[in-house]
Amino acid sequence: MNTTGGRQLAAALKAHGIEQVFGIPGTHNLEIFAGLHSEGIRIITPRHEQGGGYAADGFARVSGKPAVLITTTGPAALNAATAMLQAHSDSVPVLLISPGMPVRHPGLGNGLLHEVRSQSGVFESILDTSVRVTSPSEIPRAVAHVFADMTAGRTKPAYLEIPLDVIEEEGPYTPVQPLPNELGLPVDRLTLLAANEALRKAQKPLIIVGGGAREAQWIVEEIAGELGAPIVETSSSLGLFRQIGWDEDEEDEEDEDDEWGGTRTSPYGLGAIGGLEVFHKILGEADALIAIGTELAPSEFWDPDMKLPETVVRIDIDRHRLIANASPSHALLADAEEVLEDWSMILREPEEWVEPGWRTKFAEEIEAERAKWHAPFAPLTDALNAHHESIEEPMVIVGDSTMACYYGVQLGVRLTRKDRYLYPAGAGTLGYSIPAAIGAKLAAPDSEVIAVAGDGGSMFTIQELMAAVEHQLAVSFIIVDNGGYGEIAREMLERGDEPTAVALGRPDFVALARSLGMEAQKVTDAAELAAGLAEARKAQAPRLFLMDEHSPTAEYLVNNPQFGK
Repeated sequence: MNTTGGRQLAAALKAHGIEQVFGIPGTHNLEIFAGLHSEGIRIITPRHEQGGGYAADGFARVSGKPAVLITTTGPAALNAATAMLQAHSDSVPVLLISPGMPVRHPGLGNGLLHEVRSQSGVFESILDTSVRVTSPSEIPRAVAHVFADMTAGRTKPAYLEIPLDVIEEEGPYTPVQPLPNELGLPVDRLTLLAANEALRKAQKPLIIVGGGAREAQWIVEEIAGELGAPIVETSSSLGLFRQIGWDEDEEDEEDEDDEWGGTRTSPYGLGAIGGLEVFHKILGEADALIAIGTELAPSEFWDPDMKLPETVVRIDIDRHRLIANASPSHALLADAEEVLEDWSMILREPEEWVEPGWRTKFAEEIEAERAKWHAPFAPLTDALNAHHESIEEPMVIVGDSTMACYYGVQLGVRLTRKDRYLYPAGAGTLGYSIPAAIGAKLAAPDSEVIAVAGDGGSMFTIQELMAAVEHQLAVSFIIVDNGGYGEIAREMLERGDEPTAVALGRPDFVALARSLGMEAQKVTDAAELAAGLAEARKAQAPRLFLMDEHSPTAEYLVNNPQFGK
């Protein structure tokens, strides 16, 4: 059967399980959208391609499946580049599909609409997989190729470019079934035995877990108990382990869907404290480190040159990440769950787990530093904790690169294993949370989804609130307003510089949200925010909450707006 490139693409996406896409139609991709419509694939239209990329990112993180963003040529594809960079840095399987210049387009250009000399070259510089086809019949194979690349081993984003003339051109269509994505990497048992022997000799072992350990939470805890090792989470693994001091006196609650208990208290979890000074003291005292599914990124631990012990056991499914930011003494290339299951078979079954006693000397310092940075955001986190305790469904908190998240949510919200925290850790992009929360709600309609953004970052993608209204997605959007770019102002003051270009005008966010058809209100304390979140949940409709931050930096910005000029 002969059919157009656009129709072949739609059929190939459907064959790979895609039921909805995020995208904006344009002059050069209309045949693609006609194909999507005929295949019954739902289209979620964002207001900006970057927002569409973040929405696809949020969908992929929560669903665990690849998400698709479709743009038109040139500026539209480039608008999505930042979102693709974010997906790459955080290992999220987002597929960007865009038309490109025609197959026989003049190399020096001729002024064609949206002309870019090498659009695919842009994405080759960002992503591991960038494919450009040159005929309609290539498209089904190319789709199978990029899906296999996105889902085999460490998940990752990809880019597929179809020349705009190929989209309209007809050619023979031959379906291609999805390729197997299981790598089946064997566990190196000799290295595992050697690692186990080295860790048995350690007096002060430490575990750092990233998103790659999400499916192996219970085994990580078992190994922590066997070795007496405290556990530090990254933003992508936040919530896997209840932290020291949180409900320690309460008995574990039973959860019929989770044999380990959705609210299990762990005596080992230290939380996502990578940005605190005390973390580096703990790391400096550790005589062995187990890094599981984490690249030990400076963006997570705020130090490009972490001092690591001689014994570093590294477990990762990506061979390149095994040596990222550290040279391990014992490198294990395999799925974390498979390695840890094999390891648990080697370990004896202890009658009683070993408490990580050496971490107690840091307990007070951890809490003091946590309280120092968390204090301005206590009304926010107190409200989120109260709301969390009042609901039964899982909670998904979507954070932006803002003080309210890396000082507030990460240090003060009590998430559990059934919950999720989405955060743009690697690229640290602003504007992530609002559209990513929309994607998260589409992926998990029965979960409670809450976005947290700052006043500066929210303005990058504030227009995406309209998509939440149009699709009546019950997402609560919280904007914490400190009058500007608070973290940058703090860093300027810390350097002894006069803050410049950091104080921002304060729009009426409540009126803006209402103008889009959304309920909105300003809240002044934890009780008012918690009550509002309960009302929004009952109404099952999107709602915006505006909350002022109360910190010296916020007061400085608000009282000195001239520094924004």
